Amino acid sequence: MRTCGLLFLVFAAAGVVLASDPKQAEKPFKDGLRYEQNSQWKEAEAAYSEAIQLNPASGLYFLHRARVRLARGDAPRAREDATAASRLEPHNGEAFQLLGSLDVQLQNPRQAVADYSRAIELGANDAAVYNGRAAAHTNLGEYAPAVADYTAGIKLRLDDPEPIRSRGDVYVAMGRFSDAIDDYDQSISLKPDNPDAFMGRGFCRGQFGDYRRAIEDFDRVLSARPQDAKALTLRGAARFRLNENVLAVADFTEALKTAPKDVYLYLARSSALVRLERHAEALQDREEAVRLAPDSAEVYLARGGSYHQLGLHEKGLADRSKAIDLNPKLPEAWLARGSAYYLLGDYGKAHSDLQQALLLRPDYQEAADVLAKARERLEEAKNTAPPPAVLQPAPPPAPSPQPPPPAPPAKPDIRPVAPAPAVTASEHETRGRAFTQLGKYPEALAELTQAIQLKPDIATAYNARGYVHLLTRDYQRALADFNDAIRLKPAYPNALQNRSIALKALGKASP
Repeated sequence: MRTCGLLFLVFAAAGVVLASDPKQAEKPFKDGLRYEQNSQWKEAEAAYSEAIQLNPASGLYFLHRARVRLARGDAPRAREDATAASRLEPHNGEAFQLLGSLDVQLQNPRQAVADYSRAIELGANDAAVYNGRAAAHTNLGEYAPAVADYTAGIKLRLDDPEPIRSRGDVYVAMGRFSDAIDDYDQSISLKPDNPDAFMGRGFCRGQFGDYRRAIEDFDRVLSARPQDAKALTLRGAARFRLNENVLAVADFTEALKTAPKDVYLYLARSSALVRLERHAEALQDREEAVRLAPDSAEVYLARGGSYHQLGLHEKGLADRSKAIDLNPKLPEAWLARGSAYYLLGDYGKAHSDLQQALLLRPDYQEAADVLAKARERLEEAKNTAPPPAVLQPAPPPAPSPQPPPPAPPAKPDIRPVAPAPAVTASEHETRGRAFTQLGKYPEALAELTQAIQLKPDIATAYNARGYVHLLTRDYQRALADFNDAIRLKPAYPNALQNRSIALKALGKASP
């Protein structure tokens, strides 16, 4: 009786009319197989639906209709059919493997891991099931099991370049750039026309400072995809590192045609323009960055630098104060304002700001150097005469310090910073956020990952790391981090908003 009730629920959920005639169902099923083989999806779905009406107890029929509906882009209804198949035939590994694939498409990686694992338990032992589970682990930020699964899948099919490249992507997320290069090399050897592998290898080469060869790889990407904004951005960043500023400006400008609202691109181009002493144009880019990201401390730091270079010191000082208001834990903001006060001759305020920068980052050598100069000036004033009622005019030395150029979404520069043994999760998170504000994304990812490893229940660190992935257009990893942040803190407005942005970028509806 219980079995009958279960079958009724399965059929009702699938919208099946119970008019069972298994023998007559064979003909439409065979028609469906023929249509499916010829990629006639609409006709195949109709034939399988007829077969299901005649024999609603066949899990095989539901399984085939699920595949056809997936091919037609109807993943939700395909999952309904795959679920019905798994209930009718609970020992069918293919049904659970298909469920895992659909879970990945429907942005449910945790369920995908469970369904793929069940498929493997039931004897599904092909490369696709391991590669699928690896992708789900990757979306969850579970990189070690992702590597293990990709490795198992690769062993089962040695001639497929895609899982090898995907494992390289996971190695990049883990900071294992040499291993990643090995995988990208192997993927390219199997498929020479492989833009994504060239993109990944170019990024890794940049991590080791091998900018010339990184540019060669980005050239290969752009020969296949001329308007690829990420490749243009990374090539521009590599050219910037080589001081090829005119070419860097050209790349950033071309990337902006495809991504006109990318704040990073405006900041990156402005840094190259500053090197070319085109300060008015740099200011225009930084003003646009402020317009696009009015809540980002980084954009105010950059614009403040332009104001100082153009002699608009009060505006520059106001921007640096705004940066501190937005992120008082950012040592670069205190250094920038302290340096501005120093150049304006207000050594007391400079001293205070620079001390705060060093309090936030004790090993901040640049802040220590300017602080020493401010102390010298204060001692000179103390030993000569009472301080005047008005501020001393700014001395003529160096121009206003320029914040370091922000790195590209996947900045080919230095390797992630190794944390000191005594650093807490909170301190790692603070450092990661500071690096994010400066556009140093690889360093930010390294610090935030350390924070999460030390304290896996810290929702704000997941959200911060997801934001870095969002900035670097790694939307799948961004979504995984935002999901973890919301899992740990369901009423987390910033994470909820960020997840909506990631879902929109992936072409998915918000939950």
